[in-house]
Amino acid sequence: MGDFENFINLAVVLNDAGEVLLIKRRKPETGNDGSVLTWAFPGGKQRSEDREACAARETLEETGYKVKPIKQISLRIHPHFNKVLCYFLCVLENKDQVQQPSEPDEIEEIKWVMPEDLKNYFTTNFDPLVARELGI
Repeated sequence: MGDFENFINLAVVLNDAGEVLLIKRRKPETGNDGSVLTWAFPGGKQRSEDREACAARETLEETGYKVKPIKQISLRIHPHFNKVLCYFLCVLENKDQVQQPSEPDEIEEIKWVMPEDLKNYFTTNFDPLVARELGI
């Protein structure tokens, strides 16, 4: 499944304040139900690495934050996008960014939000296991 073209590894990153790290895409993606994905968890496709390393690398590239995956939360086929999504709960290795984001052409904004406010950012189907993990 790791070689599947549309397999995406995502980092659900929490800081010490209990906030979740989000990215705002420059090019929103539209699902087969018409929903639009603008805000998302950092993540992307694997190279020659395991899923956890992919989620950590993509988070560093997209946000400048170095994270450590601590457990897999969910693995699912998204109901409105032709993608297999693997979500990892991650913690910060450094509270501050360790580098500038290296994908400014893809990422418009980086934001920390409280879990209960995620509904204001996600207009697509939200993974129920991720919601449970975040207590929402």
